[in-house]
Amino acid sequence: MAGVPQATKVELATPRVGRWLMRTMLRACGRRPAQANLPQRWTVQLHPRNVMTACLVVAGLLASATPGLSSTLDELPLDRWKELREVERYQLNVAEKYYREKNWKVGLAEYEKFLTLYERSVGAPYAQLKWSLCQIQLRKQNTAIKEGFQSVIDYWPDSPQAIAAAYYIGQAYKEMGETRKAKQAFESVLGEHPQHFAATLAAVDLVDLTMIDGDIKARVAFWKQLTFDMPRTKESKRYCETASRSLAAHQFEFGVFDDAVGALATTYAETSLAVQVAGVVRDPIKRLLGDEKRQVQGEQLADRAAAWLRSHLPPAGTTDAEQQAARQHWYLIADVQAAAGNAEKVAETYEEILQKYGTADEPLGRYANWLKSTSKYDEARQQYARFKDRIEGQNQIAYSFRQQGNYEAAVAAYQTNLARDVEHAVRWHEQIAATYRSARNYPAAIAVYEQLWKTDAKDAEKWLWALATTYRDAGKYKEAIGHYRQCNNFPNNYSEMAACHRAMKDYKEAIILYGQIVGGAPNSAAWAMLQIGHTQEQAGNKELAIKAFQQVCKSYPRASYASQAHAHLQNKYKITVTLGGGTDK
Repeated sequence: MAGVPQATKVELATPRVGRWLMRTMLRACGRRPAQANLPQRWTVQLHPRNVMTACLVVAGLLASATPGLSSTLDELPLDRWKELREVERYQLNVAEKYYREKNWKVGLAEYEKFLTLYERSVGAPYAQLKWSLCQIQLRKQNTAIKEGFQSVIDYWPDSPQAIAAAYYIGQAYKEMGETRKAKQAFESVLGEHPQHFAATLAAVDLVDLTMIDGDIKARVAFWKQLTFDMPRTKESKRYCETASRSLAAHQFEFGVFDDAVGALATTYAETSLAVQVAGVVRDPIKRLLGDEKRQVQGEQLADRAAAWLRSHLPPAGTTDAEQQAARQHWYLIADVQAAAGNAEKVAETYEEILQKYGTADEPLGRYANWLKSTSKYDEARQQYARFKDRIEGQNQIAYSFRQQGNYEAAVAAYQTNLARDVEHAVRWHEQIAATYRSARNYPAAIAVYEQLWKTDAKDAEKWLWALATTYRDAGKYKEAIGHYRQCNNFPNNYSEMAACHRAMKDYKEAIILYGQIVGGAPNSAAWAMLQIGHTQEQAGNKELAIKAFQQVCKSYPRASYASQAHAHLQNKYKITVTLGGGTDK
C-alpha cells in the first residue's frame, strides 16, 4: 500500500564477523537469533525503523571494536553502549558525528541536548565528558574544568568517565601553563587508579612536567613506574616501551649498566635485546664524550657495552643464517666502539670479523664505510678492492673518489667498469655523466647524455630530461627550454621552462607558461598562481603582482601557497586579505 513502510530485506555473509553482526542486528530489533549455528548467508525481513536501529548499533559497536579506539578515555565502553535506549543511541550518534568532523560548536550543542533529554542515562557521564572536550577545543579550559570534568566526577563518581575526567583536568591545566595544578591532578590519578590507562597517560604527562622544572629524580621515578609497574595493554604499550628506552639511556649515562639492560629487557625479547642495548647506549656514550669532565666515563661505558655484547655472542653455527646472525652481532660491537671514536678498537673488531668469517663483501663494505666516515679514503678503497664482486668493488671505489671531489679519478674508475661490464654499459655511462655534472663539466656531461639519448631508446625520456636539466645548470637556458619542450611530463616541464625564462628576464613568456599550468594542472594551480605573482614582481609590475597574490588567497584558501601569498602581501605591501570564504578551484 502507498505510504506504508515496507519491510527491508537484509542479507549478510555470516562467517565470523558477519555472524556477530547478524546477531547484534537481531537483538537490537527485538529478534532472538536461533540457538543453532547460523547459515553461511542469512536473510531477514526488518522494518525500516529497525534497520536504522540495527545500523546505529552496529556502527557504534564497530567503532568500539576498532583497534586504537576501544578502552581509550574518550570512547564509550561497549557494555555501556549496549545499555543505551534507541533514542539515546540516536542522539549520541548525532553528537559523535559532529565531534569526529571537528565541528566543536555543534557537537557541544548536541551533547548538551543529550544531557538535557537523558540526564539519568548511562550515557550521561560520557556526554558530559565529550561536552567538556568540546570546550577544550574551543579554548575554554576553565569552563571545561569547572563545569564539565568536575561535574562528571561529582555526579557520576563511579563511572569510567570519572577517571578520564580527572586526567583531562590535569591536561587542561597543563595546556594553560598551570604546572602546579596539573601536577597535582596527574599525581592524584596515578595514586588512585594506578592500573588504569589514565594513570599511564598521567605518568607520561608528569615526565613532561619534569622537563620544565628540571626534576630529574622525579622523572626517573615516573619512567620506572611506566617501565615496571604499568600494565602493558594495547593502548599503554607504546608509552611503556618509550619509557623503558628513556630510562635505559639515563641509566647507561649515569653508570647503572645492568639496570639499564633490565629496563630494556621489559620491552624486548632476548633475541633482540643486544640490538637494543647497542642502539640505546650510543647516544649516552656520545654525550659523555662530549663533556670534557666525563670523557673517561664515556670510554668506560663503551668498553662495558662492548664487553657485554661479546659475552652475549650467539653461537657461530654452520648454516649461512647462523653465521650471518653472528656477524650482525659483531657489527654491533664495532658500532659501539665507533660511537666512542675508538678507531683502533673498531679496526681490530673488523679484522677479527674478517678472520673469523672470511673476507666476504658485506663485512668488507661495512669496514670500508666506517673508514670513509673517518676520512681514511685510501684505506677504504683497499677494502673495496678485496671484494669478490669486482664490479661492485670498483663502483664503490669510483663513488669514494666522487665523495672526495676527485672527479677525474672517479671517471677513470667508472670507465674501468665500462670495459669490464659491457652488458650494463648504460649504467656506467650514466654514472660518468653524473660525475661530470658534479664537477660542473657540463659540456662533457651533455656529450654523454646525448649519446645515451640516441642509443637507449627505451629510456629516451629520462635522458632528454637529464639533457635539459644539465643545459639549465650550465646557464644555457634556450637550449634547456628546447629540450624541456620535448618532454611529456607536464606540468613539470612547463615549470622548468618558466624558470628558465625568468632567469633570462623574459617574464612575459614565464607568465604565459605559469598560466597554462593554472588552467591545465589543478593540483599545481595554486603554486603556479603564486609564481605568477612573484614573476610580475620581478618584472616591476607591482599592481599585477598584488592581484596575483590576492587571487591565490581568493581561489585557493586551503592551499599552503595561500598562506605564503597572504604573508607576502602583509609583509611587503602591508595589505591584509582574508583566506576564508572562498572555494577551491
